[in-house]
Amino acid sequence: MQRIPLSYAAPAMVLAKPVQRDDGMVLLAEGTELTSSLITRLQSMKIEHIVVEGNPVDLDGTLSEFNRSPEDLDRLFRKLTDNDFMMKLKSYLDEYFQVRQAANASQGEDADGESGELPS
Repeated sequence: MQRIPLSYAAPAMVLAKPVQRDDGMVLLAEGTELTSSLITRLQSMKIEHIVVEGNPVDLDGTLSEFNRSPEDLDRLFRKLTDNDFMMKLKSYLDEYFQVRQAANASQGEDADGESGELPS
């Protein structure tokens, strides 16, 4: 689940929480798949953030699961080498990204998460 600015919303994203107005009225229910028209309608209602399923948007560029390399993790954790907990976390993240890359490779996707097939 990820809270994102509405400007990052895209069609086919699925709401993980309902979208409500300030007065509590539900505008869209949890589980609703977004469309271009729904996004436009939410923008016209001045909705600023929504909560979508998964983590489809890398808002700050540091957690992209498809572009993570051991060197990136080394850089991110470089000042924490004396912290056992953070080094254990780094180890788990490194393993997670390796598993994800292997899973994507087995599904025919490249390192950017895009299919290696040509569009039809």
